[in-house]
Amino acid sequence: MLSQISKRRKFVTDASSQCSTCSLYDLLPGGILKEVASFLEAPSRVLFAIAITPPSSPYDIVLARCRPRVSRSSIEGNDWHTLDFGDIEKELAAKLTDDDISQVLLHIDAAHKVKRLRLTNCINISGSGLAPLRYSTSIEQIDLSLVGAHQLSQLNPTPPLSCDLVLPILESIISHERNSLINLLFPHDWRRKEPVDTRFKEFLERYDSMLEIRLTNTACCGNDLITYELISFDDEDYGVQYHTCSLCAKNYCYDCTDEYGNKLLHFCSTCERNYCSSCASKNACSACYAFLCEDCIPHTACAERYCMNVICNECLLSNKCGECKKRWCITCSDCLQCEDCLVERCCAECSEKEGVNGVHECYDNYCRSTLCDKCRMKQCQSGENNCKECVNTISSVLLAETKKLQEEVKSLKDRNKLMGDEMKGLKEEMRVIGMMAS
Repeated sequence: MLSQISKRRKFVTDASSQCSTCSLYDLLPGGILKEVASFLEAPSRVLFAIAITPPSSPYDIVLARCRPRVSRSSIEGNDWHTLDFGDIEKELAAKLTDDDISQVLLHIDAAHKVKRLRLTNCINISGSGLAPLRYSTSIEQIDLSLVGAHQLSQLNPTPPLSCDLVLPILESIISHERNSLINLLFPHDWRRKEPVDTRFKEFLERYDSMLEIRLTNTACCGNDLITYELISFDDEDYGVQYHTCSLCAKNYCYDCTDEYGNKLLHFCSTCERNYCSSCASKNACSACYAFLCEDCIPHTACAERYCMNVICNECLLSNKCGECKKRWCITCSDCLQCEDCLVERCCAECSEKEGVNGVHECYDNYCRSTLCDKCRMKQCQSGENNCKECVNTISSVLLAETKKLQEEVKSLKDRNKLMGDEMKGLKEEMRVIGMMAS
């Protein structure tokens, strides 16, 4: 009887250990897994397929003979025209590592299937995970900007995406004579780095040469595209690829118009991307009349509550408060810049706050200066500025400075008193020790 019980226990133990190592792939019918995967976005389907894939072992062949299993391709699907990590939760994409990206690309054979890859929100990768794309003949567009469409391109803190790791992979793609690459979007920090990385500059030159060959005889509104600049080497838009929509990757020149005379392609200086009229609607900046995307308006809204003006990012930056970071259009400008140091810029609300180096305009008809408090005080103290209005303006600043100094003096006195008390205590201890020694 005892031997039967021990055998039964051993059998149960062995079964439970097998179940603990058995994957979800083997426990559930394939139809259920496929149904679950159908509710997931494309990148999530691949991650799900990888997660339920059983570890390779000698028993895999035996299990495959014993029971039918759904193929992995039926779970993650076969249509991999576009792989956009912006389709999954931002928090999840931000946690993905290079190993995760590499497994996804290998799992779906991205080098031969994916045409457009967008690494939206993958801010935790260095770029080594893109190695499966080496010598790809199918990839047409790679978005390395790490941000989605109509989002500001500058990220803080700077992501770890490395030129050293990514450029050799891109080099292998453009060096393949049968490559399909037509559009690259680079990280803001690569393009705006000063000085520009030599390796990045050399790659851009080779990529530009490849595009010229590829776009030869590509006509656009009667003109050959290669007669235009394809890659920008100017400081402002360095590394931006012109004449290609960043979403559909179709080629246009900036002179192309529809039947109503509307431009078919525009460059948005706010998100620093090109869009065709089919992929994004545009507005004109009310200050400089440059085009910007309608969907970029949340980033270009004037701080004035009732203002409806649309202003491009560059024009807004010229009216940005250094204290509260709010931005105004030129019409509603509530921001003043110090005309002496040319550094301090502050809005009227912040300029009235205590402890802030505010910027004020002098309304004296003979002065009319616009200075920050520090510059105005410096000029008055040196005798360079004798304007009574300016002196009255800095009086409150002087009072605040005096109050601050008084508090510092009081703090020093308290510290001196405390140190004096500590010294008295030490002397008393020394006296006691001396008496005990004698």
